[in-house]
Amino acid sequence: MLDKDIKTKKQEEENLKKLEKEIVNKKKLPPEEENKINKKIFENMIIADILMAFFYLISLGSLNIETPIFITDLKVFSIGLIVLTVIIFEISYKKENGNLCIHGIECLAISIFMLFSTYLYTMYMKEFYMYISIFAYIAAIYYAVKSIIIYRKMKKKYIASLSDIDKIVKK
Repeated sequence: MLDKDIKTKKQEEENLKKLEKEIVNKKKLPPEEENKINKKIFENMIIADILMAFFYLISLGSLNIETPIFITDLKVFSIGLIVLTVIIFEISYKKENGNLCIHGIECLAISIFMLFSTYLYTMYMKEFYMYISIFAYIAAIYYAVKSIIIYRKMKKKYIASLSDIDKIVKK
């Protein structure tokens, strides 16, 4: 009798260990899912880097370029960004791509800031580089938080897709 109890307890312990390993393995992302998540995060970090470089160059330009020429440059950048925004929206509409639409909205926000930057420069010429720096920091923080949210959402979505509950409920 004791032998059977000992064997069943050992078997139960082994089953529990197997179940724990299976749960841990389910929460671990396979390489293809990790690559998909990393690709989206890398895309956002590249956009953040480009924005930081763009705002750095704008800041340098405000300090080194003559005022009338710099105001013209700001106007050209704002028009160029608005055209880019319209193009991104058109492409996202044709392809029905939500991710591209979000990038279009982000580009629209940057375009609006660039439109107001001519006013900021004419009114606050001495502090303009500070405003540009603050906006660049806000953009960097936004993209960092966005990347964290994307990672968590995609991981949660993958783990939810492994659940057998939907299949059981349907039966």
